[in-house]
Amino acid sequence: MKTNLLIFCTACVAWSHHATAQKLPVFDSPKTLAAIEKVAYYVYNEYPDSANMAIDKMALKLPNHPVIHMMRAMNIAWQDQPIRTTSPSFPAHQRELEKVIELAVKIRKEDPDNLEGLFFEMSAHGLLAEYYAREGSYVKAVTEAKKTYDFITETMEKTDESPEFYFLAGLYNYFREKYPERHPAYSPLLWFFKSGNKKLGLQQLDSAVNQSKIVKAEAHLYTAYIYLRYETDYKKAEYYIQKISKEYPRNSYFKTKHVESLVMRGEYKTALPMIEAFLSYEKPYYRTCGEVYMGSYQEHVLKSDTKAAYYYTKALATGDQDPTRGEYYRSLAYLGLGRVTERKGEIKQAIEYYQQAIDLDESDLVTKEAKERLNKID
Repeated sequence: MKTNLLIFCTACVAWSHHATAQKLPVFDSPKTLAAIEKVAYYVYNEYPDSANMAIDKMALKLPNHPVIHMMRAMNIAWQDQPIRTTSPSFPAHQRELEKVIELAVKIRKEDPDNLEGLFFEMSAHGLLAEYYAREGSYVKAVTEAKKTYDFITETMEKTDESPEFYFLAGLYNYFREKYPERHPAYSPLLWFFKSGNKKLGLQQLDSAVNQSKIVKAEAHLYTAYIYLRYETDYKKAEYYIQKISKEYPRNSYFKTKHVESLVMRGEYKTALPMIEAFLSYEKPYYRTCGEVYMGSYQEHVLKSDTKAAYYYTKALATGDQDPTRGEYYRSLAYLGLGRVTERKGEIKQAIEYYQQAIDLDESDLVTKEAKERLNKID
């Protein structure tokens, strides 16, 4: 899942008004929303060919609507999660997002306040901002975000009736405050963005989880991610993950978050079958996940530092096969190796591992533990 600048683009329309003259063939059509849910079932359950056929069928009715290209973009992305700008599939994904923007702009030229035009343009810009932010292209990321900011002052004062916008509003409110905390390099670039509210953001994300159709899966995932990595409320994280996993039981990425939530609560027995399954996955990202949590199982449950070190080291080697993904798992592996080597009395090596864990960390928890251990060593 996914710290991201989607917040700064997509969420800008969270409070848009629903103009009576608007033509909304997606938001105002129960049949179209049902068709989107069917596409989502295929996309998130990893049936990409079936998803493409369902999208092609929708395209016959909405040939020039950005929703078609957004669904194609998401289908491409979910075949290669977590997608990065270096991923082989990214150029195709990017082309679809650019087509989304092109068609959304056409809609807004005819009707500047069109809710669907705003929604899809912001969403596409937001996704691009997220990818640029992750690769460290700060200027590109904020440039994408700036493209949407003009809409904030127009839309933030009004509440839209569509539950889809709770997701965008929630992401904006939470990450507008959290992102600069985790990434200080962005702070000077974000001064002109309206302040957020983390508590309100979490409430809005919960509303999206329970009421949305188009963004339901993403709302579950991002909400769970926030509780896992930033709020450290693993019981709540598990609640959202279990809900979405029941609906999309084949989704491998959701399973990694399920394993994470279980391990953080010490429920290794429940997590172990999924951990073992990941060990045989073809994609390095999922094998890295399996190996690092098997290392944790060996360390914390079976109390075997030797086997723990073996799996942590293996996780790092597997992660090197796909170095732009799985940074969090590698940070956990370094942290685990730090603990093992510290217990062996190899203090210099332990210090190096703890520092490497901090350098790779994407959460508050790993950094906190590593710094605490470094301070005790000093």
